[in-house]
Amino acid sequence: MKDKVRDKKKVNYKEIFDAFPESIIILDTKFSVLDMNDNAETIFRISRQKAQGRTSNLFMPIELEQLAKRSLEEERTIFGDEINPTLRSGDKIYIQAIASPLFSNYGNIEGIILQIKDMTATKFLSSKSIQEISTSRFEILMSGLAHELKNPLSGIRGAAQLLADETANKETIKCAEIITKEADRLSSLLDSMKRLEPVAEEILEPLDIHDILMEIIYLESLSDTQKNIQYKQNYDITLPPVQGDRNSLKQAFLNLIKNASQAIQGEGQIEVSTRWITEHKLKGQKAISVDIEDNGNGIARDSLEKIFSPFYTTRQEGTGLGLFLAYQIIAKHGGAILVESELGKGSLFTVYLPVSTN
Repeated sequence: MKDKVRDKKKVNYKEIFDAFPESIIILDTKFSVLDMNDNAETIFRISRQKAQGRTSNLFMPIELEQLAKRSLEEERTIFGDEINPTLRSGDKIYIQAIASPLFSNYGNIEGIILQIKDMTATKFLSSKSIQEISTSRFEILMSGLAHELKNPLSGIRGAAQLLADETANKETIKCAEIITKEADRLSSLLDSMKRLEPVAEEILEPLDIHDILMEIIYLESLSDTQKNIQYKQNYDITLPPVQGDRNSLKQAFLNLIKNASQAIQGEGQIEVSTRWITEHKLKGQKAISVDIEDNGNGIARDSLEKIFSPFYTTRQEGTGLGLFLAYQIIAKHGGAILVESELGKGSLFTVYLPVSTN
């Protein structure tokens, strides 16, 4: 009877090991991998089966190796500051790490335990707050400028049309048409700037994010420019509503999906997925995420930090406001956008939104 009770109380240490929110890597004194948990596999993009028995420099950044070496030499726990190492794949990550000696029953050091906390999301949310502050004055300026320029542009457009109607000169008509076309383009640009105005609290309502996404994808799939693009949708139907302004969120996701389609030359695929966020909260609130992944051209590493800046674009016909507006709209809804990309392979935009509390 006692044995049966004892069996029921047995702890599955592997499940606990894998359930740790931090990444854990155990090395021997020669820095060969003894074991690692699920989170470590995810961060370093390597399976424990492939890593076990091999030296850590197969996948581990030099900064972590140096931390482990110091812990081994000084025979004590070493706390690493926040570091931004580059993985063997070329990707950058933000982490905090602790290296501790692993002692035997006889007091000898048998290895090193590395405890690694992924700070990428936290770092991004912090930088998001900084950008919100830095763009607040820009929003006020652009919003006022948009209102001021609307009337003169209407006058220029009207004068150009009048000129075209009252002349038979082909060159004059051609010039008037160009003026009209450019006035319309600037007017459209000013309309985009006006969308920077704050989202009014009174128009926020609980929204089904899937309804918004499906509507956008349906309309985009009917476009002539989308004929060679296949849309794949993977939705978690258990997600609760998000609190937001439908038109604003629709504009943000439309901009992101259009950006994905414009990155595809010829045939390609855009996959849109949703899921619960369980690994962290968004400003203390439960959150969901929307992934928009394409297999297009990808984004150069030196452009990744600029793509959400106003008027930054790599396309000749682009205005540089699409991603900036999406970023601002999501930020005003208490959310955030994260991007990963690799040239020639495509991009993944992840949108985080807090769930509705109503």
